Amino acid sequence: MATHWLQSTNATETLAAFAADIVYESLPSETVIALKQVVLDTLGTTVAATTLGDGCPELLAVIRSMGGTAESTVVCFGDQVPAAHAAYVNGGLAHALNYDAVGAGHPGVLVPAPLAVAEKVGKVSGKEFLAALAAGMEITARINTALSLAGVNASQKFLEGQLVSIFGATASAGRLLKLSPTEMRSAVGLALMQASGTMQVVVGGDPPAKAIYAAFPNYGGVMAALLAKQGLDAECDALEGEAGFFAMYYGGNYVREALVQGLGTEFRCTDVRFKPWPTSGIPHPFIQAAANLAQGHALTPNAIQRVHVTADPYARPWMEPIAERRRPQNGAAAANSIPYATAKALVNGVVTLADFTPAGLREPEALAVAERLEYSFDEGLKKGSAIVEVATADGRRLAERVDSPLGSAANPMSYEQLVAKFRDCVSHAVKPIPESAVQQFIEMAAHLEEVPDVSALPTILAGRD
Repeated sequence: MATHWLQSTNATETLAAFAADIVYESLPSETVIALKQVVLDTLGTTVAATTLGDGCPELLAVIRSMGGTAESTVVCFGDQVPAAHAAYVNGGLAHALNYDAVGAGHPGVLVPAPLAVAEKVGKVSGKEFLAALAAGMEITARINTALSLAGVNASQKFLEGQLVSIFGATASAGRLLKLSPTEMRSAVGLALMQASGTMQVVVGGDPPAKAIYAAFPNYGGVMAALLAKQGLDAECDALEGEAGFFAMYYGGNYVREALVQGLGTEFRCTDVRFKPWPTSGIPHPFIQAAANLAQGHALTPNAIQRVHVTADPYARPWMEPIAERRRPQNGAAAANSIPYATAKALVNGVVTLADFTPAGLREPEALAVAERLEYSFDEGLKKGSAIVEVATADGRRLAERVDSPLGSAANPMSYEQLVAKFRDCVSHAVKPIPESAVQQFIEMAAHLEEVPDVSALPTILAGRD
């Protein structure tokens, strides 16, 4: 892969040229493996959301009412709609359950945009698709890394999975549209014009609309790429300018070297962590600790007299307001609740997709345990660690601390676990997917670089030949 663009002193120009020029052959083998697993995992969570995702029925209904040219597929439902509209719905579905992959950003959020554009373009090979996805994931990873190295909490006031992901979605869509470096810079400028993602929607609660936030960067990314391809000039210093992304959203705090150093040879997007439980990542150590206690001590709901959890202060929004966190009113709120997830794991020994259905949200035993749960914050506790303590009716005092839950960098899910997760996800499809099609999809994702046309991916999940 040529790296002549590294001579530029403008990070926006450098990243745009990187996205326009990237080829499959430049990708390290471990990056290709990560990309293929992201595709498998993301499309699994997308399918599960066709029945379980808050906000998704409303999103689909609006898109169906708009009609338009049949270009791309709404996953599992099978509707053929304009590419930007398919990216819109599939984006909302992909993150609706908070079950998609994380890392330096939300890599799973980026799959719908290039998938929709690949169908629109037609006959896009697996290698081309992987190169495009790598472009978007790498740019997203580098922007997030530039913020984290500067000590910035990208999610303090913004849903960074929405705000930052529009640049990655734009890059991936633009790569498949074969944008030139100049056109890609315009696409990035057009992405900035649409960038959004305020955290206000989840302050004090989690309305269903929060669940579909990934719809917006996917729609915006496809539109930015299409407009740039049409010749609309929006070239500007979108990232580093005085009114650019870093200045306007994060007060100009970022580490520039993280944007460009090693670009094209070092791939930050390889750092991907997959979720074993359908919640935001913050409750995961609490789920692990509670499940360990439940399974290790054969706890029953009636035996659990009191529960106390200790967290680092960063976890406060996932703990409060406590009355709402104990009894979340929808799946999106439940996925962001430490008390609810902890109670579920204590009562059942596991947390599954079924726990976020209307029936699962009303499970009386789990709600009763959640009411008996108290909490405290310890500034000395490592971020991402959890302590769960249980007082039992027979006088026992049980405690479990978890620092590296399943799915963390130190304790990653295995490929076999990812496949099992995918199978569970597709079992919740709005339309049953035959076992032969499920197996075909798993094998296709595992050998995506050999697939001649990635349009086969949504076709299989929609039940079409």
